Amino acid sequence: MNLTDLRRVLDERSGEPVGHDMPDVRLHGVRAKVAARRRRRIAVWTACAVVALGGVATAAVLPGAHTGVAPTTADSPAPVRTTEGFPEYAYGARLVAAKSAALPERRLELTIVPATLDLVVSTRCDDALLQEELTINGHVFDARGDCGQVHLGPGWDRYDITVGEPAKFVLTITGARSASRLSEIRTQVPAAGTFGLAIGERVPLDEYPVPPRPPKTLGPLALPAGCTALPCQDFVIIRSDPADPSRPVRQSVRWKTVAAIHMVAQTPGLLHLRVNGIEITTGRWSDYSMNPDSMYGDQDGRWQREFGLNPRPGDPVSIEIVPEGVTGAWQVVFAL
Repeated sequence: MNLTDLRRVLDERSGEPVGHDMPDVRLHGVRAKVAARRRRRIAVWTACAVVALGGVATAAVLPGAHTGVAPTTADSPAPVRTTEGFPEYAYGARLVAAKSAALPERRLELTIVPATLDLVVSTRCDDALLQEELTINGHVFDARGDCGQVHLGPGWDRYDITVGEPAKFVLTITGARSASRLSEIRTQVPAAGTFGLAIGERVPLDEYPVPPRPPKTLGPLALPAGCTALPCQDFVIIRSDPADPSRPVRQSVRWKTVAAIHMVAQTPGLLHLRVNGIEITTGRWSDYSMNPDSMYGDQDGRWQREFGLNPRPGDPVSIEIVPEGVTGAWQVVFAL
């Protein structure tokens, strides 16, 4: 089972659609889908019982060293400026290019000269059940996915994207499907409607226009969908220090092969995740929606190829989460 299949299975178990109801994004369709094989955002979360892994040895909050300051929030919500239906700021990035097309046209091209490889690529369709294919410099990135997705880096260099060199993105509408979430019934592409493609570049956290903190109490953190007592009993769950969520937390475990890592935070900020001292990913949040941020695990030697990490079952492994700018609770779940 690949990561796309995993997302579909978890989505079906959750019994609820995966939506884009973010205050600073307002995109339709699937929540997020990360650059192929580098990181996948699996946005299918519901509440479940918390059961810690028996292999956990010790957990500790690291003394001192508060990393960074909280991002500056606006005094009042500013109007959201849009281009071709896409917001100027979303997912920690500022929009640099956008383009739309109208059905029955099914293809559009967008070429940029990136100043960074820290990109956010978004698609938009009036009909969220349209199917898309996205290619980058002639390489297929997403084949027959649901239109209306957000693709987050890193990993764009795999598609021959180079800073300072033109990169061509092509979005093609390949079909449509029925409203049934448990089937792959194909339907006709509507005769009218619009679709679009947008590319943004990440900006530093202190330059991003974070929305004001909600006046009400922030909601609780949820765990992955389909998490019940039996499949979750071996999960490793690491949470922030209740007294100070800005403090780094370290936990030692006896390793078991990890299928995926799920992160979530109540507030804007970053979570730097390190395994045996090597940073393997950074979770990012730009608002208070508590959207999940996920990546693949160490199955099939992927961590060894990407990071030079090859923990074997039973090995003692140190996991460290270093918050940056986070001012609320957070958690990181290692799913087996």
